[in-house]
Amino acid sequence: MSMTETPTEAPKPARKPAKKRARRQAAAPAKAPVPPSEFAGITSTDCCDGCTAEKCVISGINVCSHPMKGGLQSAQLGQQDVVKRYNRAKLALRDAMIDLRGMR
Repeated sequence: MSMTETPTEAPKPARKPAKKRARRQAAAPAKAPVPPSEFAGITSTDCCDGCTAEKCVISGINVCSHPMKGGLQSAQLGQQDVVKRYNRAKLALRDAMIDLRGMR
């Protein structure tokens, strides 16, 4: 090859076709968990259907022990059955706070 000659460009190799990636299907929207029957009707803002002014379903006395309202009183913390019901109610409401944040 002399200095006056220009090199001819070699043909570019053909591009391989791009692989199609499998798309993930969108997950179905999560359904709100159904609270246990003992806490039927409980939401993050409302008490259970069985609660009245005379008796709270969670505490068993006339003091509201809703996890997102008043909670347990110090006298109730020593009663294992009340603490267990309170913790079960908290689990029933675990996702309710997330739902409220999404509604704003």
